Amino acid sequence: MVLNMIETLNSQFKYIVAFVVAAVVVAAVLRHTIHVYGGISRGDICVAALIALGPAVAVFLFFQARSNRG
Repeated sequence: MVLNMIETLNSQFKYIVAFVVAAVVVAAVLRHTIHVYGGISRGDICVAALIALGPAVAVFLFFQARSNRG
């Protein structure tokens, strides 16, 4: 029983690490592409990302609360 729990946690940890690495790579490629080909400065990209972070966190928290409720 304990071994199954450890295996489950181990697989979940590997999934989370892989997801975070993939997200960082995608973000870097998008930022580079927008900066180089779009002609938008790095500072403007940073400001836009911070502005978009608020609604993204709100949507995430909404769905977390909704899934925990039902």
